[in-house]
Amino acid sequence: MTRTFVASLLILALTLMIMPVSGNAGDNDYFFASQQPYEIAQAGEDEWGTSPSVGSFSMNPEGYKSPSRAILYSLLLPGLGEIYVGDSRTKATIFLAAEAGIWSSFVAFRLQGGWKKDDYKEFAVVNAGIDPEGKNDFFWDIIGFHASRQDYNKLSRVYTRTNPYYPDTPEWDWQWSSSEDQREYRDIKNDSKSSYRRANFALGAAAVNRLISMFYAWRSAKGHNRDLIDEFSKLRFEAHPDAYSNDIEFRLEYTHSF
Repeated sequence: MTRTFVASLLILALTLMIMPVSGNAGDNDYFFASQQPYEIAQAGEDEWGTSPSVGSFSMNPEGYKSPSRAILYSLLLPGLGEIYVGDSRTKATIFLAAEAGIWSSFVAFRLQGGWKKDDYKEFAVVNAGIDPEGKNDFFWDIIGFHASRQDYNKLSRVYTRTNPYYPDTPEWDWQWSSSEDQREYRDIKNDSKSSYRRANFALGAAAVNRLISMFYAWRSAKGHNRDLIDEFSKLRFEAHPDAYSNDIEFRLEYTHSF
């Protein structure tokens, strides 16, 4: 008899869980509404604090912070994800200040590299008679290691046949006035390259700053949500028989956490 009663309860519970709800629910009844995910009928004000109407059972309680949104915010601007989660203002300020410093450095190094580039080209025009029109980066590199066009055509192409041959025309001709001027040209050109490399390092630092901020924002959001919800991802069905009547009260509870 007891086994039959328990089996009947289980069948009734499964039926209530899968059947759509129609009509109005009573004050003491709980139904699983199949039209919306995790939707249940709400009881009267004494039990749930709401009017007796069907409402949504939200997986995300009030104050929930989306970890994916926190990651996105930190990707757009490091420190913004921490502000969204409500994490330490100091931590967000550090990320924002680092981002401002990184991009300021990037702009400064790019400008410095461009100024040095203009300097070494102008220096070569004055001290080696270079015609700067139509010259590529390879040309500006090799003139720092060869005193003249003739010297380049004789020596460089002996070791590397793929290097271009410069014809005996004024637009491709150069002749350094002294080895000291040629050395100074290389120094200015190296300074320009170093500035551009530092600008690239700044871009790498910006990427690292984002990755660190994304990690902390994600971890802070997860910790924040754990504090909001006590039980993780649990579905519970309860049946409460009334000792003074033949009625049975069924309740379906679902809790979810990230």
